[in-house]
Amino acid sequence: MRYFLNILLAIVLTMTGCTRAHAADRKYALQIMKRVFGYAASVDTVGLKAQESYAYLKYDIRTNKRNCLLLAIPTMYAIANTGVREHVGETYDRVVMKRPGDMRLTQMLERNTIPYGMRTMPTVLKYLTPLIYEELLIDGRIISPFHPCNRRFYRYKVSHFMRGAVIVSFRPRLKNTKLVRGWARIEESTGRILETSFDGEYDMVRFHVTMTTGDEGVKTLMPAQCNLNIRFLFLGNDITAEYTTVYDLPKKLPDSVQIVNRRDTALLNLVRPIPANSHEQYLYSRYYAARDARQADTASQRNKTRLWTKLLWKNVGRRLVMRTRRKFGTHEQGNFRISPVLNPLSFSYSARRGLTYKFDIRGSYFFNERQALQLRFKTGYSFKQKQIYFDFPFTFYINQRRNAYIRTEWSSGRHIYNSELMDAIRLERKDSIDWSRLNLTNFSVHSFKAVAHYDPSSHWGLELGIVSHKRTAVDDNSFNLLGRKDSYNSVAPIAELTYRPMGYNGPILTIDYERGIRKFMGSDTDYERVEMDGQYKHHLSALSYLQLRAGTGFYTHKGFGSYFLDYSNFRESNIPGGWNDDWACTFELLNSQWYNASKYYVRANAAYETPLLLLSWLPIAGRLIERERIYINALSVKRLNPYIEYGYGFSTRAFSLGWFVAQRNWRFDGIGVRMNMELFRHW
Repeated sequence: MRYFLNILLAIVLTMTGCTRAHAADRKYALQIMKRVFGYAASVDTVGLKAQESYAYLKYDIRTNKRNCLLLAIPTMYAIANTGVREHVGETYDRVVMKRPGDMRLTQMLERNTIPYGMRTMPTVLKYLTPLIYEELLIDGRIISPFHPCNRRFYRYKVSHFMRGAVIVSFRPRLKNTKLVRGWARIEESTGRILETSFDGEYDMVRFHVTMTTGDEGVKTLMPAQCNLNIRFLFLGNDITAEYTTVYDLPKKLPDSVQIVNRRDTALLNLVRPIPANSHEQYLYSRYYAARDARQADTASQRNKTRLWTKLLWKNVGRRLVMRTRRKFGTHEQGNFRISPVLNPLSFSYSARRGLTYKFDIRGSYFFNERQALQLRFKTGYSFKQKQIYFDFPFTFYINQRRNAYIRTEWSSGRHIYNSELMDAIRLERKDSIDWSRLNLTNFSVHSFKAVAHYDPSSHWGLELGIVSHKRTAVDDNSFNLLGRKDSYNSVAPIAELTYRPMGYNGPILTIDYERGIRKFMGSDTDYERVEMDGQYKHHLSALSYLQLRAGTGFYTHKGFGSYFLDYSNFRESNIPGGWNDDWACTFELLNSQWYNASKYYVRANAAYETPLLLLSWLPIAGRLIERERIYINALSVKRLNPYIEYGYGFSTRAFSLGWFVAQRNWRFDGIGVRMNMELFRHW
């Protein structure tokens, strides 16, 4: 009996010792992680001035497998349309850091072996500047394991490494594309990250990042050297690449040296901190030899058919599948961007509009830090509605610091439905007419708007201008049959007062006033309208936010010829954007006729977004869910009191999808789906 009691006592003492040891280890691990989470706040950044340094990048891209689908992927056109399977390149950049996490790179020197001098997969360059202490690790995409707000997403394990340093291993609590796993070597006394390595997968790219941080001050918050290995797999295509970046390099080129040719090999040899190895030298030599051989050929010796084929692929083919971006001007102060003609991002689908095709052109020119010109031409076509839309705003910034600008906007294609005109005609004509055969309610709207805006402070804004609408009957034959005109014009002075209680980063409250004056500049409509609107996007943490909107509008006067009800803040979006453009705080299932059916409206919209909500917890497929949203939209208008929409949506690397259910006067009113392509949006 005594023997068994001794054994039991030994077991109890051992378990007690293990429990105490485990508790001590846990307490030690918590202390280490507390130091890691608090290190960034301990670094003095008060009064930090912009710091200038230089950075060097070299890369090696290998095409292991490819097929014709690679041609359709943005920025992959160059390596898809060549017989060479491996390309190398290097760049030398000027870096200006205004504050931790804000690094502006200006390319000074560059050379590579990619055809046409094009860039390939520029999106992966974001992985070379990880912001380890920020809430979002890489370009607002990946949730950092080293920020205190993100502790709920990760599990940590602390191990002794050597005197004065420990190893912290981290892994996600849930497998998801927004999370990473890896380790970090930590300075034990301060919690400073000396070195870290992590793996993940995002936007069709599997990546492995290894980085070391700077030695002192603010530099300890930023990478000193970063190595990146990526693998891109897509429907039989297999691309791998290696990138190495060295930061905080001293200035090696004297001011007397003028860079005339950005591809000057001699200058690159002077600034390169990492010598080119024999394999890289071989690839450069092969590229230059092939280029010199092509230039040595005379025009008569070239195969004209082959030449035209190459020109077609280079100048036409890539424009169909790739964004066109160009800079112009002496100091590249101007730029423009044209969306690809044929690309998955050009299409979206909703139950009400059907399949929609979109095309977008943007351009800007900066005269100086305050003055600039900006323009945009956005067009779309709805295959179900058989309608073409376009919107063309043009803005001249007089003083960007005060948000002072003059803007003109021309838009067309939007349809407005109104029954008041038909009712007025029926009262005038007492004869018997088969009204069902006539289309007297559908009008196409052409609009022009010119405004001047100025913000006297960050809290207030004032806008004055004029707006003109020309509403033309879609079926002019019906109006000609009745002897009535088929178009109606309105011209109205407008004013908008904006109030931002918390400045530019808080809620926005606006009051809009519009007064249509009959016989003013050809106007045949007399009306007065007031609208009030409030919007607020409250950022929570780790890509989570709550977006709110509420507003009302009403007509205070409707005079002669005022048949149309047309609001500024309550109207249908005819050219739908992607997930980040207009999915939140809009009515997805509301019939377009209700936007113009009441002398008043009251609306309220709310959307909550987070990266890990419902579907993210599903096995296998859940790891691909990037973001999820819950929607609630409510509306009150005449004969529709209330109208409510409930929705749920999610976004993946390939597409966004949302389901919506509607209630009309507390009764079920339908269900619908909206889908938008997201594939290669960041490429």
